Amino acid sequence: MQSQVAYGGVENYFSIDSEQELIQAFRDRDQKKLILPKGLKFPFNVRSYFTWKEPSGVYTYLLFKLPNWDMPQGVAFKRTATGGEPVGGLCSWCNAYGSSEDIGLLSVAMNSNVSQSYLICHDVSCIEKIEDMAAMAGKDPEKYIKELYFRMGKLFENIRNFKAE
Repeated sequence: MQSQVAYGGVENYFSIDSEQELIQAFRDRDQKKLILPKGLKFPFNVRSYFTWKEPSGVYTYLLFKLPNWDMPQGVAFKRTATGGEPVGGLCSWCNAYGSSEDIGLLSVAMNSNVSQSYLICHDVSCIEKIEDMAAMAGKDPEKYIKELYFRMGKLFENIRNFKAE
């Protein structure tokens, strides 16, 4: 796996050399529900993070790496089903606004009894939304991308530091 940093230290490009390397980036509990995207060819390069949904849309996977991490880390989010009419929501990671079809609760199983939920974009396409919003406003996206990566880093820190009581 090779890495390089861009965007004034904000973004980290890395590569995944094999299917096994991709699978090993996920926790054991997430590996059990991991469905790799069809047609994925190895090695492949990643711009700070890689995300995909499995075909049913129940799980969204996030592979992420900060520059100071040795290896990328992955997590499986489970989409929380909502009923009724679509409502509006604001992603807590990128501040994009959208309907409940676009933004909603994605949960991470911490253990068999505890999960943490995040109100975020269902497809975790936050960097693209930040770049689009910054371009429309004529602003530099760097500050917002740093905030996004901080929030993503906190997710993985919470997972690593979780202690069941």
